Amino acid sequence: MSTDDMSNINTSDDAKIEIGNHLCLIDDVAEKPGEESSRSRNGDTAPGAFPQFMRLPPELRRQIWHSYCPDLSAKARVLPFMEFPSSSTVDTQSDYSESSLQLLAYGDLAEQTKELRAVLSTHSESRSIAVRKYPEELVLNKLDSDSGAGIFRFRKETDVMFLSKVVMWEDDSISEFAIEIENLAVGGVVDYSTERFQDETLLQAVPEIKSLFPNLKRLYSPRQAVQAPTERKDIEKWCVAEHVHSYMIDSDDQTTMFYWPDLDAHADFARSSVPKLCSLEEMKEAGVELWPMVEVRSWKPMLTLDGPEFEDDSSSTDSSDSDDESDDSNADGTDSHDESSVDSSDSEDDSEADSSDSDEY
Repeated sequence: MSTDDMSNINTSDDAKIEIGNHLCLIDDVAEKPGEESSRSRNGDTAPGAFPQFMRLPPELRRQIWHSYCPDLSAKARVLPFMEFPSSSTVDTQSDYSESSLQLLAYGDLAEQTKELRAVLSTHSESRSIAVRKYPEELVLNKLDSDSGAGIFRFRKETDVMFLSKVVMWEDDSISEFAIEIENLAVGGVVDYSTERFQDETLLQAVPEIKSLFPNLKRLYSPRQAVQAPTERKDIEKWCVAEHVHSYMIDSDDQTTMFYWPDLDAHADFARSSVPKLCSLEEMKEAGVELWPMVEVRSWKPMLTLDGPEFEDDSSSTDSSDSDDESDDSNADGTDSHDESSVDSSDSEDDSEADSSDSDEY
C-alpha cells in the first residue's frame, strides 16, 4: 500500500449520520494529523498515552495500525449474521423502513470488529486507512432497540456475508442492502409462501436467493465441523492449502475458523481440488458460482479460578491453644507456630482502545 496523503482526505461525510430525528456522531474522537488533543494541551495525558506517535514515519505508523487490527491485513472476512430479511432492522437509505439484516448477536459482532472500530474512531489518519480497506457501509439496528442504529463497514468484493437463514415471503422487495452483496454464505432457506424449508441442495434455492440478491456472484454452502481443543481431527485437505481463504473469529468460549476457495487468485486450484457442489455448466446456467465453505469450531477449556483458602474458626482456636502449650514447652521461648499467609495483589486493567460507545462496526 502506498503512502497515504492524509491531509487531502476529507472524512466529514463519514463523521456523522442522520438516524431518525437525532444525530449519531460516530467519529467524535478522530483528530487531524498533527493536531494535539485537548487533554494533552491541558496536561491531562492519560497513562500509557504516546503523544509523539504522529512524529513517527508514516510507514511505521501504518504498520502499527495493521499490527493492532488484523482486519486491515485480511484478504477476506466472514461476517456472520442471523437472518435476512428482518423487520426489526433498518436499511442503508434515508427512510430506514425497508427490511435488512438482523445481527447474530450484537455482542459477537461488536467483539469481532472491536479493533477495526477503534482504528476508525481514534484518528483521521487511522480512519482513512480503515475506510480505504472497507469503503462500503451499511446501517443496521442493534438488537437492543434503545441503542439506535450503527454503521457497519465492509468490502463487497471480498467479504462474505454469512446468513444462517434466508427467509422468503410472498411479496419481497429488494432492499438496498441486498443490492450490495456479492458474496454470500447461506445455512438454509425458509419459504413462507409455500410453507416449506429448503433442505435440499442449495442449487435448487438459487432462484429464490437471486431474487433477493440480484448482484450475487458467489454463493457458499457452509459445512460445520466441531473440534474439541484436546482432539486433532483431519479436515478436508483443500482447507489447509495455501490457495484458499481462511478467517478466524475468536470469542471467549470458542475459536471459529472459516475456509473457502480463493476464486480470484487461485481459480485453477479451486476447480481442480475443491469438491464441487454442482457442475460448472450448472453454475453458468444459474448465474452464480456455488462453492463449499468449511466452518471449524474449537471450544476453549473452562478456566478454574483459584481463590484464597479460609480456615475454620474452630480450627484456629484449637491451633491457638496448641501454640500456648508449645510456648511453655520451648526452652528458648520461640514460637513454633507458622501462620499461613495468603498473598493478594490487585491487578490493574490495561487501558485499551475501545469504541464501544461508537456506533460503527
